[in-house]
Amino acid sequence: MGSSKSDYYYWREVRPGRWERNVDEAEQFYTSLAKAYEGTGRTFFAITGAISLAIQADGELSSQETGKRAIAALQSAWIRIRYDHPTIASRVEYDRDEKRCNKVYETITETSSLHHWTDTTFRVISNGISAIEWCNSDPPVPKLPTLFLLKTSSEDTTFRADLVLRAHHDIIDGMGTLILFNNLFAHAAQAYTQDTGYSLPQFGGEWVNLSPPLRDAAEIPTSLSEAQEERLYGILNSNASSKKDVEIASPPFNKQNAFPGKHQRVAIFISPDQTKQLLDKCRGKNLSVTHAYHAAIAVTVRDKQERGPEGRNVRYINYCLINERNHCKQPYSTSAHPASVYHSVSGRCLTVDMRVPALPTTAKAAITGGDSETEFMDIARSVRDFYLGIRDDNEHISLVPSFWAMSTIPYPVDGTTHGIPPRNDAPSVSISSMGVLDKVIRHEHGPFQLNDPWVTGEELGTGIGLFLGTWKGVLTLSAAYNDAWHDKGEVMDFLECCNHATFLALGVDE
Repeated sequence: MGSSKSDYYYWREVRPGRWERNVDEAEQFYTSLAKAYEGTGRTFFAITGAISLAIQADGELSSQETGKRAIAALQSAWIRIRYDHPTIASRVEYDRDEKRCNKVYETITETSSLHHWTDTTFRVISNGISAIEWCNSDPPVPKLPTLFLLKTSSEDTTFRADLVLRAHHDIIDGMGTLILFNNLFAHAAQAYTQDTGYSLPQFGGEWVNLSPPLRDAAEIPTSLSEAQEERLYGILNSNASSKKDVEIASPPFNKQNAFPGKHQRVAIFISPDQTKQLLDKCRGKNLSVTHAYHAAIAVTVRDKQERGPEGRNVRYINYCLINERNHCKQPYSTSAHPASVYHSVSGRCLTVDMRVPALPTTAKAAITGGDSETEFMDIARSVRDFYLGIRDDNEHISLVPSFWAMSTIPYPVDGTTHGIPPRNDAPSVSISSMGVLDKVIRHEHGPFQLNDPWVTGEELGTGIGLFLGTWKGVLTLSAAYNDAWHDKGEVMDFLECCNHATFLALGVDE
């Protein structure tokens, strides 16, 4: 088995103040995907993270003065974040001579360059737009990760705003974004309290905090053993076989459009009482909420299929996303390295076989029939076993780079922008679970009251990506989609159907 260390992925100073390293397979996947869709003017799977903040003005400051102080504190915290987590100020560049992609970081050499970076990557927007409105308005993806502070209207003495991070996915992932928010507000609370007494770091030595790729962070060997190679080939063959001689169940989409439009996000919120019921019901059946909703996705995709005079068999195919920070060594497993791509995809496909009923059975009847709970639970247990099989697989982490590589679009050798890939006419619906967000982000940091954190990835494909997370006892089920192929009403209906199927099968009051 090969060494887990490789100079290939070490940060190296190529000239004074400029540090580079090669990207690994996980980062390359997102870099190549963004390049393939560069011709759209948009960035596939670009990260949008958002969180709402509020500060109550004290007796000495007005709401306007409180806002100015809060913004100054967040700007100072952003500078501190760059020192603690300098990878947040990095970018990926293509080296035409070496024919490879490198992650690049350039340090701060003088005060003017720090001011330029801050002015470029911390932007205040005062038009009253909310984070979700801004997210759905086709905002740009800056070259470097950038914070947008969206000042919302305040009718009292409280300063309110939404803070949005916009970044390329080869720099940071969803869980990393949430960790970064928590770190940012911890510093912002100090900066707000200390005001002019808050000291900024001196740049030059921060390069030691640069994050390695997942390969090094998790000490993944550079080569597979013979047994692992055989297993990988077996997974590839299994995935190929799962798509043969079967009808793949896909969500309906508008086939009139050939190219993507705007990314959109919508969400539904489950009341605290229903959320508690749901958690209790899941525990009672030895399921996680993610298992239940992934089962509901499969059922809902099936129920959206056209029906004919005879029933037929279909197969739902998807995958799962896994946060791999617990597989990383210290300190990469901690909040010290949020600006990283430390997650994986399941190599083996999740497959669920179901039957589309014949006409005149309606979609609702298909869900509420006498066998619906039995079918749902069978699917949920199958999904659970799939997830747990990955969790308990000691070999999974060693295969992760290969899983990423086999899904990666080749980066153009000449580095130029080529034509947009054809749309996927057999899309699926995925789910990404962020878990209990309260375990990642504190509700309060000093004077900052925080609420409604969320993350999404820019969807430029024909599929739909669902996100699941709980905050302050409220479960949020959201969806990312592209408006060239889906509309808001259709996607909201999909979310409601998933929720209905889950509640019905588990016995949660609606």
